Amino acid sequence: MNHLQLNQAALPDLSEGQISRLPKDQLAHFSNAVQELHDWNVQMRARINRGMALRYAEQILQAESLGEVESARFRIDDGDLQIDVAQPKEVVWDQAHLSQIAERMVVAGDRVQDFMQVHFSVAERDYARWHPMLRAAFQSARKELLTEPTFQIRWVSEVQL
Repeated sequence: MNHLQLNQAALPDLSEGQISRLPKDQLAHFSNAVQELHDWNVQMRARINRGMALRYAEQILQAESLGEVESARFRIDDGDLQIDVAQPKEVVWDQAHLSQIAERMVVAGDRVQDFMQVHFSVAERDYARWHPMLRAAFQSARKELLTEPTFQIRWVSEVQL
């Protein structure tokens, strides 16, 4: 394996208008091929990242030992190759614990909104099971928004799982 190369120029570069005018069999093949390529790309990117993490594990550990700021972004020099590594930290808050803190704040007379971002939501599954009178009280706060459509093409003879 001397040179691995993927060539984007080998893929058709069609406009939305051209795609809309494709015969349906070509549209189906094109859509499915692009989805397969996307899935492969996501899987391969994850493998490459894990492979790089294995290859440069020692340098990554050294950067992590430097502290928060230095470990978030750093460069690895490997001969004539430079690898910029971004390893941002993600903060995850324990929702149950935050809820307990918020309850104590309310009891103490503090405004939770002054300290936390509060986002109210109702699970659709629960909402659907509620008594109509309870649902009516929440109805004015509920909006259904349309999102961008997504399409998955399959032949009629294909079995759906």
